[in-house]
Amino acid sequence: MNDYYISTDKSLLDKKIIWTLLKECFWSKNIPQEYIDRFIQHSLCFGVYQKNNNHLVGFGRVISDFTTYAYICDVSIDKQHRKNGLANRLVKEILSHPDLQGLKTWSLRTSEEARKIYEKNGFKIAGQPETQLEINDLDIYSSPHFNHLHKNTAIT
Repeated sequence: MNDYYISTDKSLLDKKIIWTLLKECFWSKNIPQEYIDRFIQHSLCFGVYQKNNNHLVGFGRVISDFTTYAYICDVSIDKQHRKNGLANRLVKEILSHPDLQGLKTWSLRTSEEARKIYEKNGFKIAGQPETQLEINDLDIYSSPHFNHLHKNTAIT
């Protein structure tokens, strides 16, 4: 754990590495590269870096109004750096960020295998799922309609 640090400095983020981390995840499969720029601009982002070379090895972000609600998303650690407690440390860092204190609601979506990381940090299955509604299309980036509307462009 001492070989890594976490920062919210967006200038340190390597967009190509973030895209590589996310493009194979079930929630962002085939995400267009240009979306990385957009969500970095509109989110509170957390990078996990190796101390010896400042190489990005993990990422997570929060979408929030900084008053009542925060949604944690895109938490991903490079496969070579997993099993070092980095995901748990990243979640703790997110939850303790000074700009996110006093919020009424935190939410996220996760896989069954990653659920224990969040449960260790106080998350539980929604107490009133009947009050939560969603529109959900995890395959949107692969749909012909989406691809027709959005052309991939290189990350700058």
